[in-house]
Amino acid sequence: MRTPELDWTHGESTLLVITCARCGNHWYLPQVHCPVCGSVNSDATPAAGGGLCVAVTRLHVTADGQDAPVRLALVELDEGPVVMGRVHDADLAPGDRAHVDFRLDGPNGVLVPSFAKEMPQKGSVS
Repeated sequence: MRTPELDWTHGESTLLVITCARCGNHWYLPQVHCPVCGSVNSDATPAAGGGLCVAVTRLHVTADGQDAPVRLALVELDEGPVVMGRVHDADLAPGDRAHVDFRLDGPNGVLVPSFAKEMPQKGSVS
């Protein structure tokens, strides 16, 4: 695996999609081997950040005991992988187009992905 670019887990405002050079599988969060074929040959590319919201839930108790409730979403990125992140838009629901933003969160101000409903572009039909 090539040395990946830095992503939000290293304080950068980006999601990385990893693509296997052997089988073409796409996944999220770097790991040494492709989860499908086991190859170590892969490339990391920044995701555009858009996708389809497939689930939204609310946590009423958090590990640090602060800022409850917290809304989380699963979003299938346009590049394929499904990612989890916070929700900062009360209108985001399953079936909506979503877009990622990155926000500081928690007592230590850690950068995390956070999703909102994607606004339709002018002139498009929704």
